[in-house]
Amino acid sequence: MKDHRAVPGQATRQDDKAVVFIGGSGRSGSTLIDLLLNNHPSVQSVGEVHRLNLYARENSEPCTCGSPVSTCPFWLEIEADMRGRLGWGADRHPLRETEIMLIPAEVNPALAMIQKAAMFAAPRPVGRWVNKSFAPAHQRAIEMSMLWYDAIRNVTETRVIIDSSKDARRLKALYLTAPDQFRLLNMIRDGRAVSASAIRRTGMPMARAAFEWKRSQRHTRLTSYGIPTDQRMKVHYEELCRDPEATMKKVCGFLGLEYGPEILTLRKSQAHNIGGNPMRFKTGEREITLDERWRDQLSDRELLEFDRIAGDENRRLGYGD
Repeated sequence: MKDHRAVPGQATRQDDKAVVFIGGSGRSGSTLIDLLLNNHPSVQSVGEVHRLNLYARENSEPCTCGSPVSTCPFWLEIEADMRGRLGWGADRHPLRETEIMLIPAEVNPALAMIQKAAMFAAPRPVGRWVNKSFAPAHQRAIEMSMLWYDAIRNVTETRVIIDSSKDARRLKALYLTAPDQFRLLNMIRDGRAVSASAIRRTGMPMARAAFEWKRSQRHTRLTSYGIPTDQRMKVHYEELCRDPEATMKKVCGFLGLEYGPEILTLRKSQAHNIGGNPMRFKTGEREITLDERWRDQLSDRELLEFDRIAGDENRRLGYGD
């Protein structure tokens, strides 16, 4: 569990609760910043927590500590707390039974279309009404997520929970449900690097990789509308790697956390993140390094294809030629 030493000069009260959602696309540095923030004594990072129930049921992906989610002592202690909150007996297992993942769009396209319209453009009262009226299963999943966050806070004695799920619908649904607690860290990385990573991992063609990246950026941007500017912050992966100290000082200031140099030590504290980049398992890594393999790996044809599909979005984010 956490080292609960007092943090001098804490920028906000210790009883202020916050849910920090890491938005953006996969392979944009979300796991890196997740692990760094987890070093802070007031923070508990849980990774892509929306997959918690899936991984607990299937044991297809271990907790970052290396144990299966269903037998991880950390998650079992939190499950016991959740059992009390739900009034369940010892024969019930919240880790496997309480769904917190939103229904995939392909399962219910009509619902997804209605929800997108509400979450992307509508002001908070309208969006919350639509979510409750037309997507009650999603609303239950978000409300159950808030219970999990409270259980995690109670067990770890922390006040800030980091959720790096990145799903844009979840981003807006969390804000609509708990606007005062919500903070958004929008992780941004050169789309060519993200696309190259997708090609390496899955073998998908550049056209699809560029489209998926552009869509995730657009969805994050649209769902951010209506969230106060002082509750959201953009963090560029490249800046984080080139000057981690300056970047993390800004992030800590945004979150009301006292910065300390120990934050920059990879895997200083044991992590229990769900999902994320495989780097979370590399306990030997101690330095933050910039990954720009895309510069050597992408062909001229692939670069032209990316520019045709997503070059405008990439330049909008500050990445030129």
